[in-house]
Amino acid sequence: MDFPPRKEQDRICDKLQEVLPIVDNYDKFQSELNSLNSTIGERLKKTILQEAIQGKLVPQISEEGTARELLEQIRQEKQKLVKEGKLRKSVLSDSVIYKGDDNKYYERINAQTVEIELPFEYPNNWSVLRLKDICQLIDGEKRNGKGICLDAKYLRGKSSATIVEKGKFVYVGDNIILVDGENSGEVFTVPQDGYMGSTFKQLWLSSAMWKPYILAFILFYKEDLRNSKRGAAIPHLNKELFYNLPIGIPPYQEQQRIAERINELSQLLK
Repeated sequence: MDFPPRKEQDRICDKLQEVLPIVDNYDKFQSELNSLNSTIGERLKKTILQEAIQGKLVPQISEEGTARELLEQIRQEKQKLVKEGKLRKSVLSDSVIYKGDDNKYYERINAQTVEIELPFEYPNNWSVLRLKDICQLIDGEKRNGKGICLDAKYLRGKSSATIVEKGKFVYVGDNIILVDGENSGEVFTVPQDGYMGSTFKQLWLSSAMWKPYILAFILFYKEDLRNSKRGAAIPHLNKELFYNLPIGIPPYQEQQRIAERINELSQLLK
């Protein structure tokens, strides 16, 4: 093996000492870049959803009016479904959230009014409700007879269909939400008629609302719901948190425009 002269060895060592910190820094920056590249898609999706539920994704159009008329439609719909036994009577005790002349938000429940903190400021033509006022977790229709079991693995395409003899029936196009397990809060749209898995509840969504807008709102809070699970052995959805999330209610046409814009931007991220 040939060795360079001593002085050249010294110069080589000096140069290595000079270059190695640069290599270390490059390695650090490359790792950070790799991490950013792997998460930027989800971050952008989260940002889009946040802009959407604050009323910043599409402009407000004065001709579309306000959301106040929707509140009466929602109230009447719930009264009808309670009378038919499809929703519990407790859904009628909704709250009223409003902005005072001092630009602070207040909530009136029965005869009591309290000042509240909301996560965002909302456009003046929007209303604000709790999620429970437009979304409820229900059991589905009890039925006997052979049918596909719509469990999480099947819905994710990771297992073949299992046939069961009875269960809580849901229809194609319905929405169901995981309420037990590590991924509590994840929502699926039912691809075909079948029986919900034991870890699911059906989502009742008010017909006075544009459903894709509500689902986008729930998707924005997916991580919060997942990280706030209750229980140790089998963690389950924090229903109190879920039901009490404040949701801004735009006029119906604006809800449609918001959902359409979310879809357009999501396609660009693929």
